[in-house]
Amino acid sequence: MICPKCGNEISEGHLYCEVCGEEIQIVPDFDLQVEESIHVTLSSVAGEVKSDADMTGATKELPTEAIRQAVGDETEEGIDLPKKPLPKQNKTPSKREKTKEKSKNPLMPALIGTGIVAVIVLIIFLIRFVGEETRDPYAEALQLYQTGNYAEAVAVLTELNAGEEASAESELLLADCYFSQLKYDECLAILEKENKNKPNDRTILKRMMECYIAQDNKTAIHDLLSQTEDQELLSKYADYIPPTVLFSLESGTYTDDEQLSLVCEKEGKIHYTLDGSTPTKDSPVYASPFIFDVGEHTVTAVFENEKGMISDPVSNTYVIEKKMLDDPVLLTQGGNYTDPELIRLEKYEGAVLYYTDDGEEPTDSSNVYIQPIPMPIREKTYKFIAIDSAGVTSQVIEATYSLTMATLVDVTMAENAVQLFLKIGGKGVKQSEYKCSSAFRINGKNYYLVEEYSLQTAEKVKTGRVYAVDVLTGETYKVDMSSPEGDYKLTPFQ
Repeated sequence: MICPKCGNEISEGHLYCEVCGEEIQIVPDFDLQVEESIHVTLSSVAGEVKSDADMTGATKELPTEAIRQAVGDETEEGIDLPKKPLPKQNKTPSKREKTKEKSKNPLMPALIGTGIVAVIVLIIFLIRFVGEETRDPYAEALQLYQTGNYAEAVAVLTELNAGEEASAESELLLADCYFSQLKYDECLAILEKENKNKPNDRTILKRMMECYIAQDNKTAIHDLLSQTEDQELLSKYADYIPPTVLFSLESGTYTDDEQLSLVCEKEGKIHYTLDGSTPTKDSPVYASPFIFDVGEHTVTAVFENEKGMISDPVSNTYVIEKKMLDDPVLLTQGGNYTDPELIRLEKYEGAVLYYTDDGEEPTDSSNVYIQPIPMPIREKTYKFIAIDSAGVTSQVIEATYSLTMATLVDVTMAENAVQLFLKIGGKGVKQSEYKCSSAFRINGKNYYLVEEYSLQTAEKVKTGRVYAVDVLTGETYKVDMSSPEGDYKLTPFQ
């Protein structure tokens, strides 16, 4: 060994130059081939580190503690690293030490090279292992989603969700990616599956609602909102919840003067049908109250709000009967009589009483009941009805009367007696006819009533003049029938 300072040849086993006293390092020179190999290996490591950093998107810190421990471990196994030189001694090494020094020195370069390679391999392994362990596919997909790279995010999430690390969070992020790509069917397929796993989850239902709104799927929107009880969700989408139509009348039986109104508390259209079918947007639009004819009617209505949403249908059924006034009240009941009585009806307010005595139904063109009616001599049926100014009527009531009196004067004699007294009084009777069809009783006596008819027209017309003939004596009187109470006033012929 040559002293690096003065060039003196150093005796074997000496640690100091005997000429200049320079300390001698017992570290062999590196072999050039070994040094080049180490350089190439380190360059490869640097390249792989850079590659891993590019792949994960962030540079990973080297596991220095692990490397330090690894190097220490290798050293403990027999790798002799350079040590600080011992102080200068004059002691001459023993023969045993010389033998050990000779056997040790030739292996030093190989051992050091082997240790360095082992450390490098360990570094590469740790870099790759730590890089794989710290990679977060969900975070990577989230970053892609937030930057608008939806297709790349879908690829990452699809791979993630196919493995054991799939989660509800990653599934919902995948649904959001599809939604952003306008792939609503794919988005709903995920959301409906997740909704089965977590029913009524608000975040899932909101995503489903947004899909339905984007698709303009009004049926699905209606079904979702009608099935949930989540008040926050219902409040958020209140504009998509149309109110039901309100009816002014409950189902039931009504008269034909009733009107049905349909109302709703919000702006929109009310569609209706009258045949029991469910209305659509093409059905008639309600504009004014219904006035029904007599019969049965079923009204079904829906409300269409400003979003075009249709409410649940509401249906009511109405049985309409003709509005009727109270029936007239007879004070003189039908039957068989031996003494004639005036046929009286109770006074009627708000309507006119009409009657017939020929079997026809009474109308507003029939006889008007103003005062009591004399009882018919022969059997006769009277029909009465009340009709108001609006044409509303009562039921028709009827009564049959039959009169059998004890008389000495018959009907024909009574009619002739009137004509005779009129002739005697100087009144012409050729253009008149006198007929007796009824009787009345006053002051305990029974009288025939004889009415005068004019023959000057094509049809016989009552003149309004009425005469009374006593059924026993034949005495004849003029009759004043103007009293509304039927208190007839008799005046003898002059």
